[in-house]
Parts: sequence; structure tokens; C-alpha cells
Amino acid sequence: MMQIEIDNNEIYGLQSKYLNKDQKFRGHYTGNKIKLLPFNTKLSGGAFDEDFKSFQGVIGELFRILNNKSQIELSDSTKNFKSELKRIILNNAEGKVQTENGEELKNILSSLYFDEDNGLVKFNIKTLSYMNFMSSNNVIREISKFLFEIFLKDDFDESIFNEDTIGENLLNQLIIQCLPELPEAALKTNLPSYHNLFPGVKMQFLEDFQFLATHNALFLKHVEDFFKYYYFHYLSQAVLHLNDFGSIPVKIKPIYYTMDWETLSETRLKNHAIGWKKLSGYSDSIFAHVNTAELLNYIQIDGNSVGNYSNIAEKYAVLNPEDKQKFKECISEIISFYMDSIDLVSGSWEECKRLMDLEITTRNFTDPISRDIFSLWYTINYQFRNTKRENAEVKYAYGFYQFAKLNYTKYRGRLGNTTVLSQELLLLFTRICIGNEEKIRLRTLWDKMQDRGIAFDESTKLEIIRLFEKINLIEKKSDSGDAQYVKSTI
Repeated sequence: MMQIEIDNNEIYGLQSKYLNKDQKFRGHYTGNKIKLLPFNTKLSGGAFDEDFKSFQGVIGELFRILNNKSQIELSDSTKNFKSELKRIILNNAEGKVQTENGEELKNILSSLYFDEDNGLVKFNIKTLSYMNFMSSNNVIREISKFLFEIFLKDDFDESIFNEDTIGENLLNQLIIQCLPELPEAALKTNLPSYHNLFPGVKMQFLEDFQFLATHNALFLKHVEDFFKYYYFHYLSQAVLHLNDFGSIPVKIKPIYYTMDWETLSETRLKNHAIGWKKLSGYSDSIFAHVNTAELLNYIQIDGNSVGNYSNIAEKYAVLNPEDKQKFKECISEIISFYMDSIDLVSGSWEECKRLMDLEITTRNFTDPISRDIFSLWYTINYQFRNTKRENAEVKYAYGFYQFAKLNYTKYRGRLGNTTVLSQELLLLFTRICIGNEEKIRLRTLWDKMQDRGIAFDESTKLEIIRLFEKINLIEKKSDSGDAQYVKSTI
């Protein structure tokens, strides 16, 4: 028999964490027992839209994390970071080169190595650590930490980026030598790491990352696009997976995309199993999900936390009948604890129970533990909609909703927003799917895209084939569709 109990430690236990001195609910706390998503209630309001779109700051911070560095401090925080970095690099260059025409040298380097917004051009892997956020709010830095811990922590091979700068031309070497020294990152210990819901997505990411890392020019050109997509891919799968409540095995559910230049009918949209409508609908309640997972992890089995929904279902399945009953009683106790400590502004807990029972009937849960997880989630979700905390749920979901809307949707009039891919992203992932092969079958490309969460209907496939034919990527062995190949452009 296993020891199954709720953690009620006097300092860190369930009651001490969530109840105030009047034994009323103090507030929701996420990321203490299990960290799932990099959101909080401070990402709303549009302040991060430019960072969501460019992703340069996220990449810069990610590569600083990989190199155990932190951002350079400006002597005057009111100065523009790009302009100040440019000034430092050009002044360093003038000091290293013996010339009587210092200003002319600066003008040449400025035109070659800085864009119209004074941003440093990405010509070498070492430049990535010098990209910065457009927003000064530190909240968005959590995305970089999330990407590192989900995809690269413990699996990053530094040797793939040990670029030999001696092979660079003299001007490139000069700029690299003039990059200001980044300070060492402060050592942070005993901080919880993000819990990976999809080890399979990480494995696919690492395979694709390794391929890109061996094609330097392609990597530098598309590093933001690559990490941005995998961030969206992981988050969208998380949104879909959490809505299953552990009732089915973890697997990739491809999202249907159209190309951003296509026209789209309502009939076609209805035939897309998963699109923006479903994603945005499910994302509304992700704050309830992360709080459900957090509360469930106050349940311990032999002193260990229970993990995510799927982990819980797997652990429950191997328990003996007596232990299963004890586990279910722990969930019921947490639900009662939650209801007893919260006063609703509207509705009632009786109504919540009635509506929940009706919803459980329509969902036809075959696994009792998934039904119990759903019950806790429904209780928390009902609370958000019937207390003054509703705004917190909306703000939390904004981290996914706004990022996805800005990067992977297009407004189509009465159809609303739909998920789309740009031509550039399509070609990038076509290259990645072909990998080091000279060509692959067209049908293999569709399969490989689905492995990466991307699905197309037949109309979109025809649009893509027309594009491939136009840019000479299609090779036909015969008129048969099965004998069509997509060629690599690398």
C-alpha cells in the first residue's frame, strides 16, 4: 500500500499557502508545485506586441542564458539600446584601427553592420546575444527561460556554435572584437524548472535545431522564425492537451493552416478539425488548468508530486483499488477545501455542481480519474466566472491569445481569424523537413509537416504545389501524384 496524502506542511502546505488568517482563500498561486506555462496576468494591454512579432529580444535573452551571460547595462536607462550598442561598437572599432578618417570608418561600418533602426545585423552567431527587447518590462523575459528549459536545458551541445571567427573576413572579425563584454549572469539556485508536457515535441525540436545549426546562413536568417514557431507549436499542443484531462495518451494534434494569400470559404473552414476557433476557445480557460495542476500536486504519492494530467492518469492506473479510492478522496478533499474557502459573487456552488454533472455526462469520461480532474477544473473555472477574479483569467490567457493572433492568424471578414502560414515559414519548414536529403516525396513532406503540428487541406496543398512549381521545387517522375518530389534548396 502506498502513502497517498495531501501536503499540509505548516509552512508550505495547502492550507498555509492558500488561506489567510480568517481561513478564507488568499489567492491563486502557480508554479510552486508545477510550472507549466510562461504566462502571468501582466502580459496584457498590447505592451508586448512588438516583441511578440519580432522575437528578437526573446532570442537575445535565450542565447545569453545559453552562454550564462546577462544583458549589458546602459549608463542611462533612457537611451535607446540599439543606438547605444551601435555607438559602443563603432567607438571600439575606431580605437582598434589606426586611421586618420575615423568618421569615414564609422560610416562604412554603420552602413554594413547596422540596419535602418540601428539594429546590429546578424552576421555571426556571437551577435545573437546582443539583441534586446523592445519593451522594458522584465515579464517577457520568462519566454526565453521557458524556451531554454523546455527545449535546450541538459541537451544543448555548445560545440555546434563554436564558430571559427578566423574564417570571417577582416571587417567581420573587427566587429566581433568590438562587441562589448557581457556580464556573467547571476547564479540562481533552487528555482523550479518548467515541466515538459511533450517530450516528443522536444525531440523533434532538437532534430530540427541540429539541422539548422549546421547551415549557418539559414539559421541566422530564420532563428526568430524557428523558435517562434516551436513556441507556438508547444503552447497550442498544451492548450489542446490540457482539455483532454489526461483521458487520452499524449500525441500531436496537427493544426490546420491555410496560406496567407489564399481565399477561404466557410465550408472549408468547417472541415478543419483544429483551427483558430478551437484554439482560442480552449485558451480561455488555461489559467484554470494551471491552477488545477498546481492544486493536484499538493497530493503526494510516497512523498512525490503527481505531475501533469497524463502523469496522474498513468499513476492512477497502476494503483490497487484501495489506493485508487484514497487518491479520489484526496481530490474530493481539495475540491471541498476550494469551495469552502471562496465566496462567490454570483451563481452558487450548488449550481456549479449541477452544471458540472451535466457537462460530465456529455463528455462521456471512461476513466474515473479524468472525471475527477475535470471536476476540480470545472470548479476553479466556475469560480473565475463568478467572482471578481475573472479579469485575471482573461489577462493570463492573453499571453497565448495575442502572441498567436499576431503571428499565425489572418482576419478573414465574416469568418473571423483563421490560422495561416506565411510563404517564408512554409519554405523554412520545407527545407527542415527535407533535411540533408536532395529531395523527398511530396506525400512524405505532408507527413513530416504533420509531425511538426502543421496540417493542410487538399485546396491548400494545391496552392503549395503551384508555389513549388513556380519556384522550381517540384520534380515529377510521372503524372502520378505519388511520383512527385520536393527538391531541397540548400
